[in-house]
Amino acid sequence: MDQRHIGYAVQSLNRCIGQALNNIPAMRENENLTGIQVWILNFLFRRGERETFQRDVEAEFHVRRSTATELLKQMERGGLIRRVPVGYDARLKKIELTEYAGEVKKQLDEQIRRTDGLLTEGFTEAELDQFFRFVERFESNLAKLT
Repeated sequence: MDQRHIGYAVQSLNRCIGQALNNIPAMRENENLTGIQVWILNFLFRRGERETFQRDVEAEFHVRRSTATELLKQMERGGLIRRVPVGYDARLKKIELTEYAGEVKKQLDEQIRRTDGLLTEGFTEAELDQFFRFVERFESNLAKLT
């Protein structure tokens, strides 16, 4: 019987990628900046001008409300984001990025570019397309659990 486990292999690769991406000056200089916060920053920047709320972070990262609340509080204390009330619903606070977040994003973009270059070295476009199709299928299969 084959002893390879996809979940273990993906988790192992995820740790390796996380270590590579965490190797940015902002991470070394700010001991309170965590890897998940950097991923959340990247998500917020990708959303561009669209209003983003805590529920969007919860959905994107598959975390509970309490986890997202704590992460966003830490990011606010660290000067990465501001949570600003919106006029049309007093219960909601949209997430805004700070200038400091922009500096971290520049460092992250460069590290992502380098890491992606290393990860994809020696792979053809067809192989990478196939990889992404596999990932989509894995996610689709796991969605059946919820």
